Amino acid sequence: MVPYTVIKEANPPLYSGTATGVINLLNFSLSALLGHVFVWMMQGVPAGKPTGLERYQTTFQPLLYGVALAIALTFLLKETGRAAARVVPIEALENV
Repeated sequence: MVPYTVIKEANPPLYSGTATGVINLLNFSLSALLGHVFVWMMQGVPAGKPTGLERYQTTFQPLLYGVALAIALTFLLKETGRAAARVVPIEALENV
């Protein structure tokens, strides 16, 4: 949900629909493509043998790295909403 919020605040209201569409395209395209990657990684199990915990851990480990990276990157986001657009009154500047 963070990309939706950032893209809506970073673009003018006129382009918010287009920006949301681009984010949707990226999310659904990557989901469709990465599903095949996970299947390919899981297929390393020999036929007839049960899938072990190690295979699941190996397959889903990149997801954990991605979540950790996303959490770290959220701290680098700059405020783009109302807090960033605070206007200092002219009277306050005259007293300086």
